[in-house]
Amino acid sequence: MKNKIPTKIPLIDLIRYLNDVGWTITKHPNDKLIAFRGPLNDFGKPLEIAIPKNDQYQDYNSRVQDALRIIAILKGKDIQEIVNEVLLTSHDVFKVRILDTGEYTNSIPLPYAINSLKNIKDLFVYGACSEQVSLPSFDKPLQVGINHAHLCRFGHTFEGSFGLAIRSPIINDYIQIELFEERDALPFERKVMERIIRGIELLNQSVKEDNGDILVNNYDVAFNSKMCESLLELSSNKLVRIGLDVEWSPKFEVSDDIKDKNGWILSEASYKVLEYAAEELNKIEPYNETILGNIVTLHSNKNPMSDEAFLRQATIKHEIDGKKVLVKLDLDKESYVVAYEAHGKGVPIKVSGVLYKKGNTWRMVDVTSVSIIT
Repeated sequence: MKNKIPTKIPLIDLIRYLNDVGWTITKHPNDKLIAFRGPLNDFGKPLEIAIPKNDQYQDYNSRVQDALRIIAILKGKDIQEIVNEVLLTSHDVFKVRILDTGEYTNSIPLPYAINSLKNIKDLFVYGACSEQVSLPSFDKPLQVGINHAHLCRFGHTFEGSFGLAIRSPIINDYIQIELFEERDALPFERKVMERIIRGIELLNQSVKEDNGDILVNNYDVAFNSKMCESLLELSSNKLVRIGLDVEWSPKFEVSDDIKDKNGWILSEASYKVLEYAAEELNKIEPYNETILGNIVTLHSNKNPMSDEAFLRQATIKHEIDGKKVLVKLDLDKESYVVAYEAHGKGVPIKVSGVLYKKGNTWRMVDVTSVSIIT
């Protein structure tokens, strides 16, 4: 009897995987099938496998299972290893383990399961919101966050107390992955996952150093208040320990600061930090403002003149309540070019966006306009 593969394999992931491991598409007389030609068999002829063109066909799962068994035999691997490789072709996988399940092994109460999924969804929703606009808190989710959550998939549960997996796409349109590979840029979807993992790692550091401000002060690259609250609520009133893991798709390099990080456990100390961070981040009240002044610094971790969609940084000297302060700006390429020109000429600029203060630091995000004052 064949071992059944528990996870339905997305067609696009399977096609990409087969291409990656050296199988090429060839003609097939049945127009409902996609044929692939692979390595030579013992008789010197290329092996061929065929899968349905539509994953809704009745024989889709059985044909895919046969194809994966052939691949597993050729690669000398367990079939589940091959399944995992296929699933990572176009997705990162975020794993959550509920470590305290009470008297029942590998199960949790249904109400807690429902709330857990909502809280995990909120983690991704508000992670995408912060990736769009790096605010410390949000009153409600942005549309970009709602859209991103719709792209994520709930995977199968797994053993280890009680575990579930969220498959997050590394890119919205799989067909365009090659374009990102060629220009060595990270797509938005991967940036959201990196933000989540960076937040978890900074939370871990905050606990080790007994300093919640580590997490608070890095909200621009990690957690906003809603993300803190989502993990806090996942703890069921700080009573449940949570294990968190990530599996990265090999399609894109992971940022160096989180590249080798994995295997976190959230416990009572973690929840205290999350509670503190959420409270502090909610105290910061952004407001719409227009400021004037001269650019004093420009900064970018990458080529600021590239077409890649990422935020460049600049600092402007502005007067607030009769006092000169430095305001950090988050700029897109077009706005950065204006700031660069103004800095070179030594002339002031006018900037409109969302302004707020944290501690002694002023910051403006969601910049809507930048113009040189003549």
